[in-house]
Amino acid sequence: MKGPCLKVISAVVFLIAGVGCGPSETLPPPIDAGTPDDAGDECPRDGLCVPGPPGSWNGPVILWSGPEADAPPCPASAGFETYTGYADPEGPPCGVCTCAPPTGSCASSATLTAAAASCAGDGSGVTHTSFDPPASWDGTCTDANAIPAGKLCGGVPCVQSVTIAPLTLTQGGCLPIHEAPQRPPHWKTFARACTHSTVPRDCGSQGSLCAPPSPGPEFKICLFEDGNPLKITCPSAYPDKHVFHPGPDPLCSDCACEAPTGSSCSGSISLFQNGTCGAAHVASASMNAKGSTCVDVPPGSALGSAEASALNYYAGSCAPSGGAPESTVFCCLP
Repeated sequence: MKGPCLKVISAVVFLIAGVGCGPSETLPPPIDAGTPDDAGDECPRDGLCVPGPPGSWNGPVILWSGPEADAPPCPASAGFETYTGYADPEGPPCGVCTCAPPTGSCASSATLTAAAASCAGDGSGVTHTSFDPPASWDGTCTDANAIPAGKLCGGVPCVQSVTIAPLTLTQGGCLPIHEAPQRPPHWKTFARACTHSTVPRDCGSQGSLCAPPSPGPEFKICLFEDGNPLKITCPSAYPDKHVFHPGPDPLCSDCACEAPTGSSCSGSISLFQNGTCGAAHVASASMNAKGSTCVDVPPGSALGSAEASALNYYAGSCAPSGGAPESTVFCCLP
């Protein structure tokens, strides 16, 4: 007596007893379980076939937004809640970021150069003679590299003008200051996104997916991505952009400050014929950190010493950054 045979019908196993399977016998073909109603290129249960998410985008989901008191739950056809967030705060939800002024200092120029021509006539073909003060000059009287009166350069006085290099401005950054909001933010708009509890199925053309069935026109079909909304561009098929934030207490980025701008230095320098910064004054000139200064002097003058006045540092400002709530961008079908 032969052993019993097993037949598989639609993944349910039945034991068929008393049937002999001899060497000349063959098993009947498996019973066709049929084709599900939702197979093929169509989306099941009134879902819509839409372009799938490119790159780092997520979705598709259905999105509702409006007053929180009116928010419906996720419908049964899309019962998996993927996101809740807020928009349209009354006042800055993270408070305000500001920056303290930068701190800095100014240093005297260590480069003074005499030219055998006036400031207007100075150029590459003119002979130049160093009248540099010592390195790290603090502006006190110095007779370094003195040039005697009447010294000639190519048959003309070596000293007819003096160029003073710019002051050196040194400064640090600005300290960020966070002014916290006086009370928790009040949001005018609430958002809820819903989808299937399973991975969306393919449909239609390559790259298309089935969006969750929408229970009404108040739900939009959208893709979403976390990040800076100013740097996120919606995919062309989903041009309707909306930005929401976690809440009701937002997660905020730290305050920061950009590099200082607008700071400046000022001072003045005096040139003397003798070596003690006394009588026989030759010229004076103002100095700044923006560029060189040239001053004409009587041709053939001696340059015996130089002295700089106290230097002034004027603080500029830093633009604040940060202090923004974390964001999720939703881009929806029109």
